[in-house]
Amino acid sequence: MKETKKLNKYVELFKRNIQKFLTPGVNISSVVYPVEKEGAVFEFLLKTEESSSDQIEKPRPTVGKVLSEIPQRMIGGNLDGVRFKGTNLYLEGNRILVIKGENKPSEWSGNAVINDVHRVVSTSQGGRNA
Repeated sequence: MKETKKLNKYVELFKRNIQKFLTPGVNISSVVYPVEKEGAVFEFLLKTEESSSDQIEKPRPTVGKVLSEIPQRMIGGNLDGVRFKGTNLYLEGNRILVIKGENKPSEWSGNAVINDVHRVVSTSQGGRNA
């Protein structure tokens, strides 16, 4: 997914929807890793600093390539043949990685963003419903 407009919209909706669940004073910065083929990777950092920022990196060939270049402990080794489907979440410390493996419109809709946020919140609460 290389459509900047869709990527920015996802970030905007994700941040707006997750903010309801955060303590006042927690801000969110994001880094978007577009993918030339299908999908994208979003990195959301929760911080107590007053400013937040959003940036879009240069497109990578695949989601696997992105994951091989950023710090993460979810999957290791040679990621060249790894293919992601749907939406995958990785939570670590103050960081949320949202891995979109497809370009299907249903994966990028407003409802999909809301569902992604609820999955993050539910997971971070130990599986309890948000």
